[in-house]
Amino acid sequence: MTLVSLAAKVLTLNCRAVLAVNCRAIVCVAFHALSATCGSAHGQVLISPGSSATATGASGTVESQPTRDTYFGMHIHRADKGTAWPTAKFGSWRLWDAYAGWPEIELERGKWDFSRLDRYVAIAKLSGVDILLPLGRTPTWASSRPTEKSSYSPGQAAEPTNMKDWRNYVRTIGERYRGKVRNYDLWNEVNEKGFYSGSVEKLVELTCEAHRVLHEVSPENRLVSPSFIGAGSEPDQLENFLRMGGKACVDIVGYHFYVPHREPEEILPLVARIQAVMVRQGLADLPLWNTEFGWWMENGDGAPETGADKRWRRVRSSEGAAVLARSLILGRWAGLDRFYWYAWDNQLLGLIEPSNGALKPAGVAYATLVRWMSFSTPNCTASRGAWSCALPTLAGQSRRIAWHTNPHPTAFVSPRGEHLVSVERLDGTQQSVASPKSPTVMLTPEPMLFFTASD
Repeated sequence: MTLVSLAAKVLTLNCRAVLAVNCRAIVCVAFHALSATCGSAHGQVLISPGSSATATGASGTVESQPTRDTYFGMHIHRADKGTAWPTAKFGSWRLWDAYAGWPEIELERGKWDFSRLDRYVAIAKLSGVDILLPLGRTPTWASSRPTEKSSYSPGQAAEPTNMKDWRNYVRTIGERYRGKVRNYDLWNEVNEKGFYSGSVEKLVELTCEAHRVLHEVSPENRLVSPSFIGAGSEPDQLENFLRMGGKACVDIVGYHFYVPHREPEEILPLVARIQAVMVRQGLADLPLWNTEFGWWMENGDGAPETGADKRWRRVRSSEGAAVLARSLILGRWAGLDRFYWYAWDNQLLGLIEPSNGALKPAGVAYATLVRWMSFSTPNCTASRGAWSCALPTLAGQSRRIAWHTNPHPTAFVSPRGEHLVSVERLDGTQQSVASPKSPTVMLTPEPMLFFTASD
């Protein structure tokens, strides 16, 4: 069964179960493409074709969809079971906490269940997003410490007892999804005992074995280094892993750049620290990915926020758009090649309301920011807490995203020889400037996009 026919079957037979709303699926057999028309309340649909799919319009012509920017990455927990596919045009999808890891795929040695991962790969292809597939967690049956407590089931933080099981798993996944999944993530947050409890030496061995197998399967495959999390000594732990042999076996450096107690601007010194590690280890030319990042986001629907780490800053609904946008803008400016938000449908860090899937203000802002910044790297400057990030011109107008972080009122100032034409906010509302001679638009902690033109 092809991935397209599989996705068609998922939609036509199980659409109600997936979305709990009435849906109609259309299979475009002639062009091997799929589109779904679903109730799009709250700005979401189940599947919409992306760069790798085409659809037949009313005129009978085939319309190609634009390529998506893979910088904008996302986690989705239940993309096939209850969560409507976001309309925000993110370009990459990390399958962590998506219930499609090694323990869910190889239930016991040689007994495989690819059904869920097959569905995810089909959805990704039809939506034009690139999958990042995490490899690490060890099934209890393969674990070197099967009774050891982990953040998941017992034994899943330990390395496998038999390296042959690891190699067989990596090769099986690589061969099954050859040409469909090209990016693999070695292991999640290896400095946290709940995720990884083995030694650095064993971690290097796991990394190098996975790298060798994946590149044997396809030279197009790329392996992301095991991720570390933290802004204290954790960058030093990453460097130790690289120094002990890991640097020879990774194609991309991954890190979790959470700054959950601070302002988004604090991501900048942490990125600089990791970049310095890469320079010292001779990896300056490799991509650097933020493979997980997020904030505790207030639920506006009253859904419980139990289990939250009370040390984290709780971002109010009214602050969510600002915190999200500043993080993504500054991450790209700092040199991150990908930025995976955790997570679209998370109970605590989500961009939609848990009870009904309605977009939070941060979810609306995410879609707006993708539109502003796709395939563009901002050039940012800061002065006394006022930030200005220039984007490429559009239709003859200059574009700048601006905000402030100080308590004193600050007005946007057009560049010399230019006047303000219009302003767009993260909720998508636009304001034209009636009198360009002396307009005053005050900056806020929430970024706005300013359009200016020559006098």
